[in-house]
Amino acid sequence: MMKKVAAILLSASLVMGLIVGCGANGDTSDSGDKGSDGEVEIEFQQWFDNEMEEGYLQSVCDSFYEETGIKVKLLSNPYADTKAQLQASSVAGTMADVVALDGSWIYDYATQGMLADLNALFEDIGFDTADITSQTSINGTVYAQPLVNFPCLMAVNQDLLEAAGVTELPETWSEFMDACQKVTNPDENVYGFAMNMSTDNATCMEYFAAFAWNSGCSIIGEDGRPFLAGNDMWIQTTEFFKSLFDNGVTIPGMYTMTDADKVQEFVNGRVAFMPDSVAHLTNIQEQAPDMNITYINMPHADDYDGPSYMRANNWACGIAENSEHKEEAAQFIAYLLGADVNADLSVHAGGFPVNATSEPEYTDDSEAFQAICDIYATTEGKAEFYSFPTAEALMRVLDEDLVMYIDGDYASADEMMEHVQQEFDAAYGE
Repeated sequence: MMKKVAAILLSASLVMGLIVGCGANGDTSDSGDKGSDGEVEIEFQQWFDNEMEEGYLQSVCDSFYEETGIKVKLLSNPYADTKAQLQASSVAGTMADVVALDGSWIYDYATQGMLADLNALFEDIGFDTADITSQTSINGTVYAQPLVNFPCLMAVNQDLLEAAGVTELPETWSEFMDACQKVTNPDENVYGFAMNMSTDNATCMEYFAAFAWNSGCSIIGEDGRPFLAGNDMWIQTTEFFKSLFDNGVTIPGMYTMTDADKVQEFVNGRVAFMPDSVAHLTNIQEQAPDMNITYINMPHADDYDGPSYMRANNWACGIAENSEHKEEAAQFIAYLLGADVNADLSVHAGGFPVNATSEPEYTDDSEAFQAICDIYATTEGKAEFYSFPTAEALMRVLDEDLVMYIDGDYASADEMMEHVQQEFDAAYGE
């Protein structure tokens, strides 16, 4: 299991990620109502419900009610619809009691006073977090609690590798480039590598960064601030990434490719390697049932022989500071973290539990899922961008400048990163 970490401490390294959902009707009414019978009802704003078996999350809420007498009203919408509604409710002071959080938003909501101190609430209700493997902190205070972890790895179409005579899965940058070149056949519309780079969701830059992270690189300096310019491994990663384009092994259209586009190219058999959240495995298996799929970690620099790191996301949630029923909300989160509930939740979500004592019973016995399990057991997660303010906007800056560098608008990776560093530093308002 992953080491226990505080993912968004300014010196932190583990993951985060996720999500915010909204009421199907966009309701931003006051949270924490009492029903006509005097029972407490809390609201849970999330997108998890849409990504699991229909009715499953409601059944969890029903079981919680039977155990505690606290009702949970689900406000469920797809992720794409949630960001603006969460922003609106935060400004109005009407956030739902429990809100699912994307990692790129946590810093800003926390520092603006929108989220409650979770560990203080856990202490108030007597919940011991000793078995919880990850929490998300800002400056020492826990504001978001991961519920399920999702490794982000490299999906591999082994059928394309076999057809191209590639017999070993690549581990280093050189091996990866060689495999991509052998697979790439523009006449057959087949390419080595596809990655979403659309600025509509600039968190794709975490996939780019994963090449550096798994080479022992950190983009957080000793002062807790961004360390991009003058970071040798980060510069080398940028140069390597450009070389994928220079050598023609990237699928056309990557600059505007969305996450869904990338997955579609993969399941259609047009790309051999695709960095992706393992949460998509079931979808990939359903769309390409005959494809021989496996997963590898992001390849690392040729001369690196240190510990393994990966991009990691999660489903996380926090409690609104405006909630009138913070302790009841904390009880609900604690319930989701219970060993048995967390194990079952992880199975239905297609991820891994954050409770170290959970024993999920997965039904997927495929080679692909076993490869994911093996990597997860020996690899530490990182999500360093979420240590920075306005993380999503900063990743968009990096995305845009990376495209310019690939297209030759910067003379060197060093010049590009000098500009990106200036933009990252400006986010601190100094």
